[in-house]
This record gives sequence, structure tokens and C-alpha cells, in this order.
Amino acid sequence: MATPDEDHSLLRSDRLSRDFVSVGAEDTVAQALEKIRSTPGTNEIFYCYACDPAGRLVGVVPIRKLIRTAPEERISSLMFTRVVKLPADAPDSLVEDFFVTYRFLAFPVVDAEGRIVGVVEVGNFVDTFSDTLFDEVEGRVRDEVFRFVGLPEDEMKERRPLHMALRRFPWLLVNIGGGFLAATVSRIFEQTVERLVVVAAFIPMVLVLSESLGVQTTAVSASMLAEQRVDPPQVRREVLGTSLAGMMAAAVVALLGSLYAHNLTFPLVLFIAITLSTSLAAGLGAVLPFLFHRFRVDPHMASAPLVLAISDNITLFTYFSLVTHLVVRGPL
Repeated sequence: MATPDEDHSLLRSDRLSRDFVSVGAEDTVAQALEKIRSTPGTNEIFYCYACDPAGRLVGVVPIRKLIRTAPEERISSLMFTRVVKLPADAPDSLVEDFFVTYRFLAFPVVDAEGRIVGVVEVGNFVDTFSDTLFDEVEGRVRDEVFRFVGLPEDEMKERRPLHMALRRFPWLLVNIGGGFLAATVSRIFEQTVERLVVVAAFIPMVLVLSESLGVQTTAVSASMLAEQRVDPPQVRREVLGTSLAGMMAAAVVALLGSLYAHNLTFPLVLFIAITLSTSLAAGLGAVLPFLFHRFRVDPHMASAPLVLAISDNITLFTYFSLVTHLVVRGPL
């Protein structure tokens, strides 16, 4: 971003363009188009600006909307009255923020009385700040990635190794706890694994699917919270879509499992276990970020480790239980 010393008003800037078209709010589309054709230097205009009899800016019409409307239509019936405009004394930093925030192709610039004095076009302004904008966006993305994997936003500024370790350790405890529970579940079903070695061979595949889909839905919910919006229909669609993807993956794994079995029992177990575990992981990933947010816990830093720990253990328990009751105690 520009520093205060670098700021200067748009009126004294060579980035302010005088090539714009203003029409009366009560003009017709035909009159506006004729004015556009007769105005020199308007080959690349994006918007037509509507003014009242005193010359004050009261509305804006995109050119593409203008040329698609009947010639007798009034500008007042087409224009957007909530105009995003810049003051003539706006510093470069404010103009830069407008382009980043609103993503418009051009902004009208008005004086103290609200009369349009020029426009600032994206091609004449943003190129100068491309490096600054890139660094800013890159920083935002980095912060989001850091938070999602359990790191604070200012991690790159921390110079003390001990403090870095203490900040990361609590979330490692969640992983340790989840891993210990998984080891305990495996110990409970030790005889099942001993009697059917192929069960152990498919454990990594079963776990990684639920983990992957759980993290995906967690990312969607966390992004909603970052945008400060909650869209229940979208959350439901996300869970349903992720569950269906898990079912498809379960079918593929079951097909692979059939290569190691003499009948369909073991592939069926794989299909059921993966379908249930991925659906559960999708639901947890969608709900937990909102739950943490409600209790004022950072959802980015807490959701993903907990989703992985819970889904891993329920996945293992479901998988081992189904194998024990349907395969080991029955014919393979």
C-alpha cells in the first residue's frame, strides 16, 4: 500500500482520465448512444454516467446494458443509483483499495458538489501497483493457509524457537490423543488382524479417504466463517456431494478388495465402512467450524485436527467391527 508521503490527489494525477460520457438522467437510450458516438476519445469506455440538471452524478449504466435496451427507454429506468465514486482529493491508497474491494473496471471521480470531473480506469492505475497488490494478496493467502494448518498468522515474525514450539504443541496433543485412541482400537481387534492379514493392508486407504473428505468440508465451512456468512443450503449440498464422492471411492476400493477375497463379503465390508466413515467425516467437517466459532475458538486452528482425530477412530472402529462380525466369524 502507498505511504502517506506517496499519496497525492486524483485532480493532480495523470491517472485521472477526462474521456468519459455523461448524459442526462431523463435522456433516452438513443440520445445517450448518439452522444457516445459523437464524443471523441471514447473507444474504450465501460460505463455511461447519468447526471441531474445541476450536473451532479446520480447514476451509472454499463455500456453493455445500454446497447441491449430499446432506444426509447429512459436512462433513469436503467441506471444504478447506488454509485461507487471517488472524491477528487482521494489519495492513491484509497483508489487502490477501491479496485481491490469492488473489482470494477473504472470509477467516477466527483468534486465537493458531487459533479463528475473524470474517471479512473483499471488499466491506468492498477498496473503501477501490481507488485504491491500481488504481495498483499499473497500475504492474505499465506495467513489463511497458516491458520488452517494450525499456525498463527504472525508465525513468520516469530524469532524465538521455544515460543514457536509452545504455540504448536497444543494441536500436536490432539494428534497424539487421536493416534493413541487409534492404537487402542487396533489393539482391541488384534485377533481380527492376526486372522485376516489383508485387513491391515487396507487400513491406510480406508483412513486417508475419510481424512481427505473431512478436511475438504472443513475448508468450505471455515471459508464461510472467514467471509462472515452462513449458507445452510450450501453446507447441506457440500455434505451430500462429499458423501456421494466417498461412496464412489468406496466402490473403487471394494473392487480392489475383491482381488484379495474369495467372495463378496470383504469387498462389501470395505464399501460399507468407507461410505459410513466418509459421510461422518463430511458432516463433522461441515459442523465443527461453526461450533468452534460459537464458543470463540478459532475454527481454522481447531477444526481440522479434531475432525481427523474423530473420523480416524470412528473409521477404524467401524471397519474392524464389520470385518470381525461379517468376515472373520463367517466365510471369507
